[in-house]
Amino acid sequence: MAEENRMEAKDKIALQEMTWREISEALESGFDTALVMVGSVEQHGPHLPILTDTIIGDELAVRVARKLGKTLAAPTIRPGCSDHHMSFPGTISIRPEVLKEILRDYLRSLAKHGFKTVILTSSHGGNFAPLETFAPGLVREFPELRIIHYGDLNSFMEFWNGLVAKLKLDQKKVGGHSCLGETSEVLRLRPELVRTDLIEPGYTGSLKGKLSKVMRDGIHAVTENGILGDPRGSTPEIGEAFIEGIADHLADWARRELGD
Repeated sequence: MAEENRMEAKDKIALQEMTWREISEALESGFDTALVMVGSVEQHGPHLPILTDTIIGDELAVRVARKLGKTLAAPTIRPGCSDHHMSFPGTISIRPEVLKEILRDYLRSLAKHGFKTVILTSSHGGNFAPLETFAPGLVREFPELRIIHYGDLNSFMEFWNGLVAKLKLDQKKVGGHSCLGETSEVLRLRPELVRTDLIEPGYTGSLKGKLSKVMRDGIHAVTENGILGDPRGSTPEIGEAFIEGIADHLADWARRELGD
């Protein structure tokens, strides 16, 4: 039994599930890269919990860390920058400058403990712009760390649309928020949290030019129920395909950025 416990500890990737001794041993054995995911606490339609982006972010962080090797997944940051969802009850949003301070303290802490590389990315679209804005300053502030960040939302949406096409799904159903994709992801990870009896379509028109309107005026300006897409027909199998596809994409991006 003791040997089994040691093996389980050795295989752990998520910092929040490890003890300080396990983390120290991991650092000594070369696990000196930390992946920091930024999630959110925001509405996800009438059928998904407000923790959706964080649930997905936790899973992505662990999968990407495993794919990269010698990497640990830091606790997902939440809440995130979600002002465009504030018209729906339950959403908790932080200001971009607050997110910057949280990131600064994460980096300070990780550097002190001996991490050498930090990967910053997000499971919520509203965090991409702050990451893009703040990361260069954080790189200068922490020269002892090699910091990379994924802050290009347009690039991610291009990948997302390509994944939708690869999976041969209806683009109108996979609008990117509480849609067929995200609902399937939560069905895969936390099915007990999906209110399947409340699943209904949201805005299914073209999103061209709409995302800027969402960020400027709030998502309620586009969809009354908070959904972009149509979650009907969601399955855990589709969710697994999305999660694994996104994890592969992020791992490939990180390898390119790090030159590995």
